[in-house]
Amino acid sequence: MHDLNPAQQRAVTAGDGPQLILAGAGSGKTRTIVHRIGHLIGERGIAPHRVLAVTFTNKAASELKSRLTDMIGDDAGGVVSGTFHAISLRFLRRYADVLGYPKSFQVIDADDQKALIKRLLKQRNIASERLHPSYLLGWIEHCKHAALTPDDAPEHGWNGVDMRELYQTYQGELQRLERMDFSDLILNVVRLLRAHADVAAALRSRFDHVLVDEYQDTNPAQHEWLMRLCGEHRNLTVVGDDDQSIYGWRGADVRHILDFERTWGEAGIHRLEENYRSSGAILRLANEIIRGNSDRHDKVLRATRGEGECPTLLVCNDEYDEARRISRALEGWRDQGTPWSEMAILYRSNRQSLPLEQVLREVGIPYRIVGALGFFERMEVKDALAYWALLNRCGDALHLLRICNRPKRGIGAKGQERLAQLLSSSGMRVSEWLDVVADGNAGDAAGRLMPLAALLRDMRDGLDAQSDRGLFDVLERSGYLASLEAMGEIEAAARLENIRTLQAYIELSLAEGLTPVEFMDRSALLQGSEEMRDEERDEDAVAMMSLHRAKGLEFDCVALPGIEEGMLPHQRAVDEGEAGICEERRLLYVGITRARCRLLLTSARQRRLFGETLYPLPSRFIRDLDEDVLRREQPRQTGAPGEVSGGVCIGGNVRHPSFGEGVVTGMEGSGDAVRVTVQFRHAGIKRLMLKYAALQPL
Repeated sequence: MHDLNPAQQRAVTAGDGPQLILAGAGSGKTRTIVHRIGHLIGERGIAPHRVLAVTFTNKAASELKSRLTDMIGDDAGGVVSGTFHAISLRFLRRYADVLGYPKSFQVIDADDQKALIKRLLKQRNIASERLHPSYLLGWIEHCKHAALTPDDAPEHGWNGVDMRELYQTYQGELQRLERMDFSDLILNVVRLLRAHADVAAALRSRFDHVLVDEYQDTNPAQHEWLMRLCGEHRNLTVVGDDDQSIYGWRGADVRHILDFERTWGEAGIHRLEENYRSSGAILRLANEIIRGNSDRHDKVLRATRGEGECPTLLVCNDEYDEARRISRALEGWRDQGTPWSEMAILYRSNRQSLPLEQVLREVGIPYRIVGALGFFERMEVKDALAYWALLNRCGDALHLLRICNRPKRGIGAKGQERLAQLLSSSGMRVSEWLDVVADGNAGDAAGRLMPLAALLRDMRDGLDAQSDRGLFDVLERSGYLASLEAMGEIEAAARLENIRTLQAYIELSLAEGLTPVEFMDRSALLQGSEEMRDEERDEDAVAMMSLHRAKGLEFDCVALPGIEEGMLPHQRAVDEGEAGICEERRLLYVGITRARCRLLLTSARQRRLFGETLYPLPSRFIRDLDEDVLRREQPRQTGAPGEVSGGVCIGGNVRHPSFGEGVVTGMEGSGDAVRVTVQFRHAGIKRLMLKYAALQPL
């Protein structure tokens, strides 16, 4: 153990009983777990097959097994290791019959699971507008994560539908099909440990020591799984960091790691605080931010590397200025020798990727979206663009077939085939054919499209007066937005947020002079490039991903956009109260500690959201930090040359006698020919001659 630091050595050699290893970011937790297993086998005489090591991801399980094999040899020496789901599957292969399943049961995949849910709803004549399948499935999974069977689940009605009864029916159908879903794997092991004493005794006697990685991410079902499995011998070693608990939204409960000492009693506590990843300056910022959470295990990360550069906060004018300044920072890091693949942009919300993707493509910086679809690949964005293209007479047959039954219009798969045949045989462009349908002359399957076709025709007269050329109006009047509401509040809000972001992008593009056809070309290029990057994930490209996705990763240089109130912390978390704000602070901490050498934070003085221009405050997490922890750069307040500036400057607030209040986002020209671009709160973007605009600086 000569390569372990003193704190790691103490954790590795700890005796029997419950042990809590608080492993700060970049502190070598995997190395510590592997050496503790090696110590149990080599020094304590524990048989390898009586050691169980549990992880959360297949990647972590693979890495653990690889390192154990390097240390012990012989395919990890027989140590039982894997994810919670994989270990549970092993148990159930032996004992599933006790619960009424054959031992040869199969695990249902996500697509078949969704199809089963849809079939159950269809049998009850419950339309997706009333109860969306994804909402029902999410509620069932929430119950299972909380270790609640259908009998234990709370009563819950949604639009008059008994959700608990549907949960019961779903479980019965799974059992009839001899299937379990992924959440069942853990819940059914808990059921075995709860109600079947002989099976519980056999499972508990199987292992002498159990070790768990990322313990802060356990949900109630996993927590009970461990409690019942280790309740007698109590030889449970958990490794985790409450400061990196960021999955509360999917059931993880940080109280499990915070209350470990009270739950188990006389537990050994070990703190790993030496960080082998980040510079001293980055860690000082991380420590200062996470200190704002009062309910946590006290620990301070200490750098084993040099001090490095002080992290910087750039205050930008808007999200596009933010994207451009981030792109310049990336180019600067590249000029200093950092490859693109060692850079990352980590954001709180996927909708933040749109201006970043556009600007990076414009300046030629290669990038790839990690773990999520690019903006134009998202379902609601593709649906919205299909409606908009048809409305603006630049859509095609694929656009029509995509949305002909969204929302439901009684046009199934066969109906769509028939529509395609009718359109093809007509020899007309889709916009012309829809005009015929609107007149009621198409007949056959096309009759179900007549209300939509008439709506599109009637809306076209007023498109020039709308800054988004009818996008939001057509989605609202067609019933598409209402159909999203059936997905549940959180899901619908996220999808509506993406549609509003698309609306703002369309407005900006049209204000630049693009036609609808040119805009569709631009969106297609972005979409096509995303597909290419997905196929070439090993290329030298900047990684773009959500902060949640970034956990466990590290990069030389990291940019964190949107560090402002409403974005980070997210408004939903602010509405939840202190618990939500604490998790958001941990999320920022995780983002900061992904960086090894250089870290850039950005915020915007104005940002478009839901079709409005907002003026967010600086994030409470960084508002009061000292300059020696976080260096700040404000936006340049450069006005037009000399005599014509009149107090008007880029980033400045102004009032117009007709358009109201707004923010100056750009200036060009000189003398009497100065033109200003102003983002008004209600009137949108306007380009004005400064000499005649009568702008009043505020």
